[in-house]
Amino acid sequence: MDTRGNRNALFLSLATIVLCTFFFIWQNSATVSNAQSVGIEYIFDFVPDAATLATLPATGSTFYIQGKMYNFRTVNMATCEFTRASPKSVGTWRAWGTVADEGRVVLNLSMVGDFGTIELQGVSGIPSAANSATPAIPGMQGPPFTGPTELLSIVGGTGAYKGLNGEGQVRSYCSDPSRPFRYDRPFCVQFLQACCTRKG
Repeated sequence: MDTRGNRNALFLSLATIVLCTFFFIWQNSATVSNAQSVGIEYIFDFVPDAATLATLPATGSTFYIQGKMYNFRTVNMATCEFTRASPKSVGTWRAWGTVADEGRVVLNLSMVGDFGTIELQGVSGIPSAANSATPAIPGMQGPPFTGPTELLSIVGGTGAYKGLNGEGQVRSYCSDPSRPFRYDRPFCVQFLQACCTRKG
């Protein structure tokens, strides 16, 4: 009888240990999963309607630019041409601001589509340390280039992107790495989310 009781007690102890271990692993997995939901990335291609800032106005001049948004890889980063005929736009982007010194611009960048809106702002020519200019054609050592990546702050969003904040990584296509990007040619923006997961 005592032996059977001891076995039952041992079994109960082992079951308790296993159950506690399971919940510990599950809780840590959930924590890691939640942590990985931070920093979710979205990326789109952008094409200006006109090369408004190809020639930069005097410092202090204001400007306005607009164009269309497309799904990523709709634009060939080496040629700045569409990769297929008549691609479908997923939204409109508008940028406005002031010409700054050293060939830079201070701007607000607003994106509008069925998804809602995304808002960015900052100064052009703020580089990402980890994403310098690279040849747009694999295996080539010279032009055409893509990048370098420049950084803008995500300051808000609505709809599917309600509560969005973080960092917008702007990377120009068929680019000139010798000067700050002026939004005068196609580019992509990768949104690195600091908090809040996209809805839908």
